[in-house]
Amino acid sequence: MTELSKFLKTALKTKNNKNNKQNISKLIKMKPVPIIRRYVPEDKYSILMLEAEAFNDHNPYEYFTLYEIFRDGFFVCTIGEDIVGFVVGYALSEYEGHIFSLAVSDAHRNKGYAELLVDHICTYFIFKGLQKASLEVRIGNTPALNLYKKLGFVVCWMESKYYTDGEDGYVMMVQLNSYFFQKEQMKLIGKREEKKEEDVN
Repeated sequence: MTELSKFLKTALKTKNNKNNKQNISKLIKMKPVPIIRRYVPEDKYSILMLEAEAFNDHNPYEYFTLYEIFRDGFFVCTIGEDIVGFVVGYALSEYEGHIFSLAVSDAHRNKGYAELLVDHICTYFIFKGLQKASLEVRIGNTPALNLYKKLGFVVCWMESKYYTDGEDGYVMMVQLNSYFFQKEQMKLIGKREEKKEEDVN
């Protein structure tokens, strides 16, 4: 429970005004708002736990050392006091930003947090004057592939046995100057497809 929730529950007990109680109750029931901010050293333990949960093909401590090297492009997504996801990116060249790692905890998947993190790192790349963003993804990671395609990333080529367990990986890229425009276009296409399915049914 966050400090705000504790405060509001205390207020409920002490306030006699009926309207105040109703308004405070609504606030408590509101969905938590995700906040994306830059990583700070105090986040280390939470990131290590999330890293170990999300990836089982490497040592989380080794990767965390790399994350700290790219600290300027290391962002976390928080809900209240909990870190539910993170993204790490850096400038691969003067034109290209690379999304090195992206993870969301199992308990908070399929809630849009991964998309928020990708939006944030791409915005970071844009402000750095980069023109495109790239990433690698396992060919068998269908949820991640679908997310990236929805955001406008396209498969450029396959890297054979890219991962330590021998699985192949796709290299995907997106043009940053049209990133948010492509997102809106993909949403419109999705809505049209949904409408077609409804008409058929």
